[in-house]
Amino acid sequence: MKNIRKKAYYAIIFTLCFALSGCIDIFQHITKDSNGIDRNTIKVTVSKVVFAMANGLSGAGDIDYEKLFDESNNIDVKEYNQFNASVKTVNDSMDVGYLVDMSIDYQDKNMVTAITQNDISFIPKYSDKNITIHIASLGGNAGSVSDNDMAAAFLATGKYRLTVNKACIADIDRAAIKTRDGEKEISVLDLYDGYLIEIPIPIIFMSDIDLVLYSKNN
Repeated sequence: MKNIRKKAYYAIIFTLCFALSGCIDIFQHITKDSNGIDRNTIKVTVSKVVFAMANGLSGAGDIDYEKLFDESNNIDVKEYNQFNASVKTVNDSMDVGYLVDMSIDYQDKNMVTAITQNDISFIPKYSDKNITIHIASLGGNAGSVSDNDMAAAFLATGKYRLTVNKACIADIDRAAIKTRDGEKEISVLDLYDGYLIEIPIPIIFMSDIDLVLYSKNN
């Protein structure tokens, strides 16, 4: 059942890992609109510099990025459809990837039940004024530990960046990453109207994590 719940997540992440073959950056922004609905935006991209370097070494011609999207057209966000998810491609002068936008109504009992009963990657869970965001391992179940170590090293320059508006959590006391090995505190940057949290991609690659934002008002 757990593997089924991860399908939509892996479709986005692994398409970028293996079809696009480069260092990954994941950016997530969480805020609330005027109706109190959470807006959850996730951008997963690979730098075009990676492709340019590879082409320079191989002597290949120009890259057709639109063809890359055509070859990875199996992106499946069914798990996120309950959150009114929409998917757009990113193909600017610097990056290539996908942008997923969701609207989450925490007043909707069915939606809240789906969130609390399942570990859905990138979907915030609110509890005791804290926020927990589960992120499934990029490494999945494939390959050996040494394979994962090499892949993590290859992805070492990538980061997961989260910005969360203070309308969602007014006053963060601390943030921590929880894994099967325990809990480790990480830094939080106060941006006046929100917060910034950064995690190196290899941490997410090696295991499932729960990113917990602890409120001072808890």
